[in-house]
Amino acid sequence: MTVAEGRSRESRVEVLTKPSEQATDRDRAANRGFIDPARLHEVLDGHDNVLVFCHMNPDPDSLASGLAMKHLLERRFGKTVFLTYRGIIGRAQNREMVRILLPELKRFSQVEELDFSAAVLVDAQPQFGFNPEDLAEQDVPVVACVDHHPFVDSTRDLPYFDVRPDLGATSTIMTEYLRLFSVVPSSSVATALYYGIKTDTLGLTRRTSDHDRAAYEYLLPFVDHEKLMAIESPPLTRSYFRDLRDALQTARVFGKLVVTHIGRLPYPDMVAEIADLLLKVEGVSWSVCMGLFEGLLYVSVRTEDPEGDAGVFIRQVVGDLGQAGGHNTMAAARLPISAQDAAEYGAKRNTLMARMLDRLDLTEVEGVDLVS
Repeated sequence: MTVAEGRSRESRVEVLTKPSEQATDRDRAANRGFIDPARLHEVLDGHDNVLVFCHMNPDPDSLASGLAMKHLLERRFGKTVFLTYRGIIGRAQNREMVRILLPELKRFSQVEELDFSAAVLVDAQPQFGFNPEDLAEQDVPVVACVDHHPFVDSTRDLPYFDVRPDLGATSTIMTEYLRLFSVVPSSSVATALYYGIKTDTLGLTRRTSDHDRAAYEYLLPFVDHEKLMAIESPPLTRSYFRDLRDALQTARVFGKLVVTHIGRLPYPDMVAEIADLLLKVEGVSWSVCMGLFEGLLYVSVRTEDPEGDAGVFIRQVVGDLGQAGGHNTMAAARLPISAQDAAEYGAKRNTLMARMLDRLDLTEVEGVDLVS
């Protein structure tokens, strides 16, 4: 190996194992060593059957990260791994991803009677409301989590955690784990991770670090592009287009903000789908979509405002009405609604609307319909 090749390899390893320059001091202090293979092996020692948990209503990044963790723990650690989730996988692309790449994925209700002694969270942390309270009842400890969402102080109590808010996707972290443990990803794992990074960073255009770009480039030769195309272009039902029509007809534009609501949602993550779409409206830098699903008011926020922070914004808007959080460009919230009460849904939606306008220094009188 030449000196130049050696330096090139050292540079790549540095990108893999160190936080980016954008990581804050708090991020660095919160983490326990960005990748510590020996520590992860230690906390899993003695746990032969491990539960890998995606977050509630998992998106492609969470699904891919779970699949990669399963792949790693089986290939390098010799564990028997169950991959599971709670909630609903409703978005057509996500359902197609599961059908093609993750046929082993099971709902938690299908595996909760099986014998497992430890749980690992991916793309989530304790207190997010994503990991099941049932684990505590069954005396199954959460021993580790790998995530890219903002750090939550309670995560510090876990035996092992790797939380990097400066990265665009948890799939990026899991790609680095596979590389550092010398586990070559299967075609399905690589395709899932590639798609996870692509969706969470909008094709490396949103919240993207050198780590994300390095992982994206590494995975590309392993990707099954026919499967990826099938996942990205699934058949859509007629009801999907009716819901899309309703969202567009309800949407109102308040200067730099566009807001809509769908009413009863066919699946929770449709609000994120609509928020992504509405952010493309000319002259808009903030988009919000709300909807009702099984006793919860779901909110999704997107922004391209360089001085905005969607996570801070939605936490301030929601306050003590529910759970909220996210990143600088994308965030979400869930508010409880009593017994599918339409009046309560409308009242809370109006409260959120008023708070949003206030936070962005906008007024109701500025609002105009997106479409006539």
